[in-house]
Amino acid sequence: MAANLKLEHASEWSAVRGFSNLLWKENRAWWGTRRWWVNAILWPVLLGGLVAVMLFVLPGVADPGNDPNVAAAGGPLPFALQMGRTVFFELGTLAVALGVIVLLQDSIVEEKQSGVAEWLLAKPVARRSYVLAKLVASTLAVLTLLVGLPSLVSYLLLSMREGTPFPPLSFLGGLAIMTVHTFFYLTLTLMLGTVFNNRAPILGIALGSILGGTLLGGLIQPLLYVTPWMLGKFASLVAGSEPVPAGLLWAPLSATVVWSAIFLLVALVKFERSEY
Repeated sequence: MAANLKLEHASEWSAVRGFSNLLWKENRAWWGTRRWWVNAILWPVLLGGLVAVMLFVLPGVADPGNDPNVAAAGGPLPFALQMGRTVFFELGTLAVALGVIVLLQDSIVEEKQSGVAEWLLAKPVARRSYVLAKLVASTLAVLTLLVGLPSLVSYLLLSMREGTPFPPLSFLGGLAIMTVHTFFYLTLTLMLGTVFNNRAPILGIALGSILGGTLLGGLIQPLLYVTPWMLGKFASLVAGSEPVPAGLLWAPLSATVVWSAIFLLVALVKFERSEY
C-alpha cells in the first residue's frame, strides 16, 4: 500500500535553514528532561539560601562595637542588607558563570564526539543555524533558571528583611550587569566548543578566566577596563544605589558586550569551516 505523505514547505530564510527544528531540539534538551527542574530548584536554593543567611542570621551575630564595618554601615540590619546584596551580586555572578561553563561545556563537544553533529549537518540545515540554535536555547534557559529565578527569590528576601520593597530600578540595573557577565561566559563556552574537541581546554580557559581574572587584573589593572572581571562588584554597587564612576563602569561593560559578539562571530566562522 502506498504511503500517503504530505510534505510541508519550509519558509525559513536559506541563511538559517533548519534553525526552527534545531531550536526545538535544543529547547527539548533543556525543558523536556529533568534538567530544567533540577536547575530551577538548585539555583534559587543555593543563592537564595546564602542571601537568607546574610539577612536573617548575620544580624544576630554582628557586633557593631567590635566590627567597624557594622558600625560604618549603620548597625547590624543595614550591614546585613549590604552583605545580602553583595553576596548575591558579587558571589552570585561568579557562581552563575561557573554554572554556565559546567552546563554548556559539552553542548557542542559531546555531539562532535558522538557523531550527532555530523548527522545533523548531513541534513539540509545551515551550519550557522546549529550554533545559533544552541545560543538562543541556552540563553533562554540560563537567564530563566540561573539568573531570573534566583533574582526573584533574592529580591523578595531583601524586601522582606528591609520591610519595604527593595528599590526595583536599582536592583534591575545590577541584574542587567549580571546578565551581561553571564552572556560573556555563555558565548565564550560555546565558542570554545567549536574550537576544541574535548572538554579539558574548555574548562581550563573558561575557569581560568573566572578564577584567575581578578588576581591578574590586580596585577595588571588596565585589564579591568577591557574584561568582565569587575562587573560583579559594579552590579552590587548599582543595585545598592551607590555611586560608580561612569568611566569605571561603562568601559568594562561595553568591552564585555564586544567580547561576547566576537566570541559568537568566531564560533560561527569556526563551525562553518569545520570538516564533517
